Amino acid sequence: MNVHLSRMLRSVFSNLAPLLDDPDVGEIMVNGEDKVWIERGGMLERVPVSFSSKEAGNAIQILAALSDREVGPRHGVLLDTSFGNMRVSAVLFPIATHGNALCIRKHAGMRHTVHDYLPCPSHFSPATEAEPETGAAINWLHPVQAVLAGWISNRKNVLVSGGTSTGKTTFLNALIQMFPHSERLVVIEDTRELTIASPNFVSFEAHPEHQVTIRDLVKQTLRFRPDRIIVGEVRGGEAFDLLQAMNTGHAGCLGTLHANSAVDALHRLEQMVLQSGVEWPVSAIAQQISNCIDGVIHLGRVSGTRQIVDLIQVEGRHNGDYQTRSLFQAS
Repeated sequence: MNVHLSRMLRSVFSNLAPLLDDPDVGEIMVNGEDKVWIERGGMLERVPVSFSSKEAGNAIQILAALSDREVGPRHGVLLDTSFGNMRVSAVLFPIATHGNALCIRKHAGMRHTVHDYLPCPSHFSPATEAEPETGAAINWLHPVQAVLAGWISNRKNVLVSGGTSTGKTTFLNALIQMFPHSERLVVIEDTRELTIASPNFVSFEAHPEHQVTIRDLVKQTLRFRPDRIIVGEVRGGEAFDLLQAMNTGHAGCLGTLHANSAVDALHRLEQMVLQSGVEWPVSAIAQQISNCIDGVIHLGRVSGTRQIVDLIQVEGRHNGDYQTRSLFQAS
């Protein structure tokens, strides 16, 4: 059945095939009837490709079937799923007012490493001198890479923040590559995107149709003997449960979230904890965040290239403010 559906999808996507096969194209956006845009080299451009709203609708239905979901007036008009090396978000007409809309994000064909995100000397300057906790053994590394290696080695809880399409998921994959293969990983995602090379891992995906949320999965994860917990994107009340896990002996956790800066990521996390319904004052939530989160890596675009643009170490709270040390900052 899936083989037949996959062939149907390739047929529907035939007009988009050159774009899907082009390694320089990162995203394909269908805004409606024959309105196709792409992102190439960090820049957006419209391309003269015919792709009708009907074809988009057929593709959405096939993708829903492949992911065991249903879309339509009686089920839902939104779809967020993965297929092959693509993550696809879709909105059906009439919610998409100019015809069925698609946004196809292609996972990178090659596996990136942390090194690919390191700041160039001309773009970055050290805010303070920071010695990596692992000592002289990694002093030969790029200073930012040395800090990250120290955080991973010493099982620090780290957030990866950034705006849309700044490479948070790909960078998270790169960090996971640094984990020792002796550790057991539990990976939680809203839509499956991460590629895990570790020999001992289990991955969970939220499934709204079965009433399984990211928060449900974070709670369930604690019964799966994790050495490290990775949350593909923290976006709601699961932030509270993740902090509770960190606060009860589960060190070395990673997660991504949308934020405008590294410090803003800490405040965004406060808001997400409040969404859990916990009746704590914001000051108590902030104190727990400062106790649990050790560092934040913020990503952005520099001349069209995704890079680390801010790196802070969280050192507690004082007089109602987060105490952070800026290790590297965009110059």
